[in-house]
Amino acid sequence: MNEPKLSNPAVVAERGEAIYKEKYQAEFEKSYPGWFVLIDVTTGNAYYGPAITIALEQAREKAPQGTFHVIRVGERGAFKVSYRRSASEYRVA
Repeated sequence: MNEPKLSNPAVVAERGEAIYKEKYQAEFEKSYPGWFVLIDVTTGNAYYGPAITIALEQAREKAPQGTFHVIRVGERGAFKVSYRRSASEYRVA
């Protein structure tokens, strides 16, 4: 069997989401809404905390060679990214 490479971010995300849904989602959505979860896609273990730094610290300590997918419990994405143009960009000379 040919294993997909974990250097591919899409593969890591797919595996991480699958592991989260199978093993953790039901419990975490009840108990830890809004918390960050790092899923080690090589072991299936989860490291979590109310802040990304706490979850990351746990993951680095317990699985320094792990490959992680980040989830924010109950959210569509782990982080919100936005872009806003400054008012000066709209000026016409």
